[in-house]
Amino acid sequence: MPLRAAFHVLRLILPAALIFSASAAEPAPRPYWHSSMVHKAWTKQEGAPTAVFGITQDPRGMLWFAANDGVYRFDGARFERLTAIDGNKLRSSNTNAILAVGSALWVGYSFGGVSVFDQGQVHHYGVEQGLPVRTIYQVVRSGDGTMWCSTADGLYWLDGDHWRYVEAGDGLAPGNVHYFTALPDGSILADHPNGVYRNTPGSHQFHKVAGGKGIEIHTLLPNGDVLLVNQARQFSRYSALTGASVPLTFPPDVPPRDPFIDARGALWVNNDAGLTLLGPDMRPQQTFAGLNNLSGKQVFNTLDDREGNLWLTTENGVDRIRESRLTAVQLPARMFRSMSVQPDPDGTVWISNHKTDGDYEVVTFGLRPDGGRIATPLSNIAASMLAPDGSLWFGNGQILWHREHGAWRAWPLPANLKGSDVQYMAVDRRGRMWLSMVRNGAYVFRDGEWQAGGGIPALTKLTPVSLHADPQGRVWFGYTSNRLAVLDGDALRQYGAADGLDVGNVAAILTYRGQLLVGGDQGVAVLAGQRFVPLHDADGQPLRGASAMVVSRRGELWLNGIDGLTRVAAADLDAGLASRRLRVDRFDYLDGYKGQPSQVRPLAVLSEAIDGRIWYATSASVGWIDPANIARNPQAPTAQVTTLRTDQRQYDARADLLLPPYSSNLELEFTAAILSIPERVRFRYRLLGQEQAWRDAGARRAAFYTNLGPGHYRFEVLAANEDGVWSTAPATLEFHIAPAFVQTVWFKLLCALLVLALAGGLYWWRMTLVTARIGDRLRERLRERERIARTLHDHFLQSVQALMMQFDLIKHGLPSEHALQERIDAALETADDVLSEGREQVLALRLNHELTGDLEAALSGLGHILAPRHGARFVLTVTGTPKPLRAAAAAEAYAIGREALLNAFRHARSHEVTVELRHARTQFSLTVRDGGRGMAAEVFARGHRPGHFGLTGMRERAQDAGGTLEICSQAGHGTTVTLRLPARRAYARKAADKLARTPS
Repeated sequence: MPLRAAFHVLRLILPAALIFSASAAEPAPRPYWHSSMVHKAWTKQEGAPTAVFGITQDPRGMLWFAANDGVYRFDGARFERLTAIDGNKLRSSNTNAILAVGSALWVGYSFGGVSVFDQGQVHHYGVEQGLPVRTIYQVVRSGDGTMWCSTADGLYWLDGDHWRYVEAGDGLAPGNVHYFTALPDGSILADHPNGVYRNTPGSHQFHKVAGGKGIEIHTLLPNGDVLLVNQARQFSRYSALTGASVPLTFPPDVPPRDPFIDARGALWVNNDAGLTLLGPDMRPQQTFAGLNNLSGKQVFNTLDDREGNLWLTTENGVDRIRESRLTAVQLPARMFRSMSVQPDPDGTVWISNHKTDGDYEVVTFGLRPDGGRIATPLSNIAASMLAPDGSLWFGNGQILWHREHGAWRAWPLPANLKGSDVQYMAVDRRGRMWLSMVRNGAYVFRDGEWQAGGGIPALTKLTPVSLHADPQGRVWFGYTSNRLAVLDGDALRQYGAADGLDVGNVAAILTYRGQLLVGGDQGVAVLAGQRFVPLHDADGQPLRGASAMVVSRRGELWLNGIDGLTRVAAADLDAGLASRRLRVDRFDYLDGYKGQPSQVRPLAVLSEAIDGRIWYATSASVGWIDPANIARNPQAPTAQVTTLRTDQRQYDARADLLLPPYSSNLELEFTAAILSIPERVRFRYRLLGQEQAWRDAGARRAAFYTNLGPGHYRFEVLAANEDGVWSTAPATLEFHIAPAFVQTVWFKLLCALLVLALAGGLYWWRMTLVTARIGDRLRERLRERERIARTLHDHFLQSVQALMMQFDLIKHGLPSEHALQERIDAALETADDVLSEGREQVLALRLNHELTGDLEAALSGLGHILAPRHGARFVLTVTGTPKPLRAAAAAEAYAIGREALLNAFRHARSHEVTVELRHARTQFSLTVRDGGRGMAAEVFARGHRPGHFGLTGMRERAQDAGGTLEICSQAGHGTTVTLRLPARRAYARKAADKLARTPS
């Protein structure tokens, strides 16, 4: 079948980073693939595109695929099918070519035309811009920056905003140009029905450089050469530097069908057997079988991403091949399940397999550093050990073997131990070998002699799961169910759960710098004093499932457990043991770890080789990792905010989004292109305007916020790859939530005004009620005063008057010279004074000054009543424009004026008493003045007459009214009493406000 008929078989579209000018420095080549690789396939079921004809990677690391149902975007975890990019629709969902150049994404369509999407903008090219209505096969950017595309009509190049056709006059005859490649010197190498053509760098003139007819495939090699394949499946290597074409020969047992070379210089062959990687020696290194491994049978396109992964597209989906951090070795077909590994001092690694079903044909072999294998007489090995003298020991249920200086020696097990597997072995400082024998407890073996329990009866009762001889000469015995024993000389000490031991079955014991560490299926603990303390990782989780532990010569602690290998760096080990928290690196199935180590036996599942490699064994594989050369991903990921979603709709992540009112519940989706191990990606984010601290999202790619108010917000997100390398800068999205009318400042001010008005209205209503209540009380008081006045007038005063008349009759009935005449006259004068005083009190009670507030009328009435009785003249004057007084102020002023008038008329003996009311803008004043005899000097100095409190009461009333009282008196020159009240305390509110606005 012709290669062209197989859906554009095998194109290598290199990322933009590999398309460089001749003057640019070449990127450092990646090393050749090692023997262990991890493969993953995505099909339609996982959302992957099928039959992809174009693939590219943008500067942010995102993969883009051109398919016949749209453009797909992939971040390593999720495929997104797009019919629009940054809000700009594709001209057609049937796409064929795609290329990322800087921030721009170029898309070619199956029915003609090219679109360029760049930072939210789009530019479409079609017939009007010079392109034909034919399929765009490829879009390529040459080293001089020129954009090229290929069609069934030939080649086109972009001149400004117009595409120019490469015509026959340019050296390229009309015809189908399917594939072409940008060479490192800036030229273009294009296939043509007549051969392979190349232009002069920087020009559009082509000339034929290789081949005859039928060149179907050419792929750019890492050194700039091009692999050419014709219809006859003949392969040649075209040198871009010399222009020479050299045939390429394949091994006879490798059918040379649909080959390609990746960025590492590795040759891959896609044939009926699947996809095969050829090693540097051109021999098959690894095969990925079609359908059973790959997503499909036919590879359409390949891409080497910036992290070193190889991507393939097939008729069914997308595949990724990457190196694993753990390297597994090839094992015999029958070797599986309970495997163990034991390196020796000369670099050989001995690999064993233990079967419990009686099959002893699984032979132990030695793996030399050069990959060669050493045969052994061993089979069905249950335990192995590297002795302190550098020799090796192996054992099973029948024989104990010893290898020293390349020679083997064997001792059959005693009759009573036949069929009892060796569980574990250790050599103490006295040179005694301790063995744990299944169902028979511990034994000591020395010089061919066996001693049960080493002479300690208690050690024969239980079978130790693990053994350890520490540097102090003690031997430790680990048992099931949190039990541990130590033999120190002849003394045996037991440890258990009461001593803090909580690791389950004690499967591993080691000593590090004098500290004893034990591990089991439930965790790892360290002996602190006489108690065991559990160790946890940095997240506080126990280190469960530790089947074996090793401290390497580099000072690192390694554990082999049910979830993979765990490493504690030397720099973190001491601090971690002190804090009981260990910073760990884990190597699990994502790093090529398969199966799990035996939890009971054999336990030689973790060892360090002489070259520093850590060897491990599981139920499915045996492999190694080099701690000095652990592959790391130094590529800092670029986080991206992709979508903002509210309760109402979804928005593309664009700058300065304006969201409608009440967009209080938001979901923000983000991602980062981490393609090697996306399962270990970590994100952290924050929403400025809502919070300042970063939130740890783990691997979650969405953030949720509720009850957001209107305002401006800035969302920031950072990403870390599988090795903890964080983004250099956060991805951001700024958006604004518009306020509803009820959320605006104007509405809040209106509400505040409404509240103030309501409060004012309530205050006015309350004051009205209070005023009415006070008025009611005043009227009640007035009625009571009038009742008292009537009672005094109608009863008391009339009774006094009648009494006086009776005394007067008694007087007239006595002789004129009677001694009682003078006494009766004195009594009548006193009664007359009482009667006068009573009438004044009745008058005061009947005045309605408190209710009416008419101070002038009240004082005038009082003065004109008192004046005739005391033979004096009364004058009242008003200065200024009279203004209504506050009821309380008028009452207090009247009381003070009344007291002053009474004192003037009664005691001053003045011929005239005057009252002056002065209504000024800033104050009100009341002055009572007489021209009488004045106050006695001692009374004026004291401020009151002994036993009388009229002056004191006047001063207290003035203070309560918020004013001042001034009394001036001089003997023989009369007395002046002046009350002054501030306008705000004297006048009613409206009058006071009016006065405040009146300029002085």
